[in-house]
Amino acid sequence: MNLRSVDLNLLVIVDALLDEAHVGRAAERLGLTQPAASNALARARALFDDPLLVRASSKGFRRTPRAEAIREPLRVALAELAGVVSLGPISLAGLRGAVRIVAADILAAPLGGVLTKELAQRAPGIDLVFHPWHVGDEVDRLERGEVDIVVSVTSASGASLRSEPLGSYAYSIVMRRKHPAADAEVLDTDLWLAFPHLVVSGRGDRRGSVDAALDRIGRQRRVAAVAPSFLHALELLRDTDLIAAFPQIVMSSAAAAGLVSKPAPIPLDPISLHLVRHSRTDMDPAVTLVAELVRKVAPNLQDG
Repeated sequence: MNLRSVDLNLLVIVDALLDEAHVGRAAERLGLTQPAASNALARARALFDDPLLVRASSKGFRRTPRAEAIREPLRVALAELAGVVSLGPISLAGLRGAVRIVAADILAAPLGGVLTKELAQRAPGIDLVFHPWHVGDEVDRLERGEVDIVVSVTSASGASLRSEPLGSYAYSIVMRRKHPAADAEVLDTDLWLAFPHLVVSGRGDRRGSVDAALDRIGRQRRVAAVAPSFLHALELLRDTDLIAAFPQIVMSSAAAAGLVSKPAPIPLDPISLHLVRHSRTDMDPAVTLVAELVRKVAPNLQDG
């Protein structure tokens, strides 16, 4: 039998009918009309393929052998279900388990430390597992159940997906503190483009949204290096005269020590980050808590 086709309310009425062995008393006990209780008995007879109650006299009924057999298991099952429903909220301190996150290192690096600190205070039994970022397949991994939370630069759609914006992050020009352009009172376009540039791309692409913005004003830059991650890129910036246009959030990372940022000399569209999770974790208190913390912390990281 498919349990989705079973009406739980009907089982509650059946429990009263079998206990009372009387339609009128069962109806009174449940606050139903007698016709409603009689209708429920007819539906229960169809469900169990048994009369359940048969008339024993002009004033009452007796239970059939099938009714006697299901009476106690049904009572126990309903009592256990009532206990589940009446359980209070789970104590965060008592939560145990791991929450698996995929996030580009632009966010994973600064976010990881903050989340770990918050969880140590609120739910020390939850472990954070950051999975490697693979460009373009993060939502597929979420749908396959390999991870629980994705932080992505793109939103996601689908009946089973929950996607919400975390915030927008403006671009800044990042360089080492002793870079030849670091002391400039104003970093104009000519000075910015006078130095070789560094970009981050998991696919090895040399062009991106910054180049599209330069195209609009008829300018170009020389991309001298491509790094697969922001952490790698920040290390390169600290040791060279490379210059980069990165979302300001990178400055929240400890790896940005020794670097400075300046306003971009041309308009650059900010990036938007989204938190994506799957509906199968809607009732998972550990995943819900971590998602809540990501939602709370992420917008503030751009101030790092």
